[in-house]
Amino acid sequence: MKKLLLFGLGVIASLGTLTSCKKDTTVAAPTITFLNGVNSYTAKETDTAYTFVANVEAAGSISSIKIFDVTVDGIETQVSSITKFDSDTKHEVKYTVKLADVSNFKKFKISVTDKKDMSYSASFLINAYTKPAGDISTYTATLLGSQYATTGSFFSTTNGQVYTVATSAASSSLIDLIYYYSGDGTVGNGATIGGADDTNILGVYTGITNWSTKNATRFATTSMTTTEFDALTNDAKISTLSTFADTKEIGLTVGSVIAFKTAGGKKGVLKVTSITKGTNTKNQQQDFQFGTIEIVVKVQK
Repeated sequence: MKKLLLFGLGVIASLGTLTSCKKDTTVAAPTITFLNGVNSYTAKETDTAYTFVANVEAAGSISSIKIFDVTVDGIETQVSSITKFDSDTKHEVKYTVKLADVSNFKKFKISVTDKKDMSYSASFLINAYTKPAGDISTYTATLLGSQYATTGSFFSTTNGQVYTVATSAASSSLIDLIYYYSGDGTVGNGATIGGADDTNILGVYTGITNWSTKNATRFATTSMTTTEFDALTNDAKISTLSTFADTKEIGLTVGSVIAFKTAGGKKGVLKVTSITKGTNTKNQQQDFQFGTIEIVVKVQK
């Protein structure tokens, strides 16, 4: 009986030895690690392109590596497929993105599949450069006269000064905004602000043809409300304005907000706060052509 017991224990011991010697065939899933452990990048002002780098490892041998462009809605578009690897189990991925193609941000996904059909993916985010808000100059209660008014009709967004017909020529390089009134308040284009190269303005103020500089200020209508205008303290919203194609803006009324871009490239907005009639001393002219317009101007420094 004692011999049988010893034999049984020996069999159990041998089975335990055989089990412990059996190799574990489980293979780890693939991994993706971005350079320095950072999975996003915010572009700098001087950047034109950015290359993100990721290390891919697959103990089960790499089968494929793919890169996808991912939209805000999660739609994936394959932009690259890598078929040659640094080794069976490792590969360094480098993908270059042109930052001109990044308007807000772009998301990319790297996906790796090994030969055991196990997959893993990781995402990298590139944020576009956002220019910090700049300072603006604000000129309040600026009064401009119509073509027959004694108040000056020419305005400089550089120094906030108003110039008359007599003083404008010597300072023509500073003048960005010119006011005149077309018609009588019933017919015509009404209150108008334009640049020195506008055809109608050249017809109204014939002396401009002799100016040494005729600044080509360009204008655009805008949906900005007076409340939004009043709240502006920097150029964050002004800098995004675009499509400056008009040489003048016509039909201005109290509360109108229009955008402009000076010949020097500075963007701004102005708000009309009042339009008044003047005293008609010439029978052939209309009261508004002797009147004034009051504006508030906000422009990039």
